[in-house]
Amino acid sequence: MLNVLGIVFAYNDRENLRELTSIRTLASLPVAGKYRIIDFIISGFVNSGINDISILTKNNYHSLMDHIGAGNEWDLNRKIGGIRILTPLSKPGMVEGMIENSGFYKGTAEALARNLHSIKRSTAEYVILTGCRVVCCLMDYNELLDEHIKSGADITAVYADMMNGCRKVPLKIPVFHFDENMRLTGLHDNEDDVTRQDATWSVGTFVMQKSLLEALVSDCVARGGHSFYNDILDYLSGSLYIKGYHYDKQLFEISDITGYMNANMNFLKSDYREEAFKKPIYTKIKDSVPTIYCEGSVVKNSLVADGCKIQGVVENSIISRGVKVGRGAVVRNSIIMQSTEIMNDVELMYVIIDKDVIVRENQKLIGHERYPVVVEKRSIV
Repeated sequence: MLNVLGIVFAYNDRENLRELTSIRTLASLPVAGKYRIIDFIISGFVNSGINDISILTKNNYHSLMDHIGAGNEWDLNRKIGGIRILTPLSKPGMVEGMIENSGFYKGTAEALARNLHSIKRSTAEYVILTGCRVVCCLMDYNELLDEHIKSGADITAVYADMMNGCRKVPLKIPVFHFDENMRLTGLHDNEDDVTRQDATWSVGTFVMQKSLLEALVSDCVARGGHSFYNDILDYLSGSLYIKGYHYDKQLFEISDITGYMNANMNFLKSDYREEAFKKPIYTKIKDSVPTIYCEGSVVKNSLVADGCKIQGVVENSIISRGVKVGRGAVVRNSIIMQSTEIMNDVELMYVIIDKDVIVRENQKLIGHERYPVVVEKRSIV
């Protein structure tokens, strides 16, 4: 794909991931053992031939910058195009109505406005916006752009009506209203965590001409607006031709602890895993040694990354790089992040443990499927 700029919002104002995002942005949250959320998004762009990518950050973006580096793993270390991480402290674009050096963004439209200077430098004709809360594992951006051009729409808004086979609409996610021709007539936020048979909800992906985006963002900020959804899409749905594009393939949604747990546990299903990795998913290479499975250890239905040492029992769990599980320890239905040490005779069930944690001997942490226990990074339990 040529002439396309990919823009990724690395954060989400409506996520509730407690300790997990107190030190990192949403995009850098680990998934499936050795990957980050951003890996799926960047790999999706690269697999579709998009090699000009900007990532908009808000706060806690240092781990994201460390993970992406120069973009070598995605072949994005380029003289033309490549990958850029744009921070809220970068030089603001000259947009009427925007206060210079005003701190963090009030909304996604303001985030775009503060970085218009970088967006305008791109020679791309089209732009694809996407977020990190909903990850469409199998999005074909070539097909999406072709449909956008063919329809003659000003903006194409990608929507879904299923969550991997379930009609449930994610909480506090925008729900689109379309007419019989799939033209957007308005939207509202879903406030009920319930199953709905007729809802078409946003996956956070949009396509339009770059020049149109620049004009819409400048106009929005000049009017005092700051939200892409409310102050651009909803406000202009009567005057712009905003057409829906149905995404019906695999996806996962992460905005709270339960959603994060479910998204990871889905990767323990072989059919889900095979579908998610139909196309290559690239990530930062660590060059770790193979995992050691000691005599007497038991591992069932789990993903275990390299560099681990397993002496105890691991069942239905996600184990990241460099984790140590001691003798007599039992880890079930849990997510254990990088370089954590679980000492002898520990029992963990429905627990999410962040990086560099030590769980001392004979400790017992028991959570619930809908409310897992979360242990903060670098803690000692």
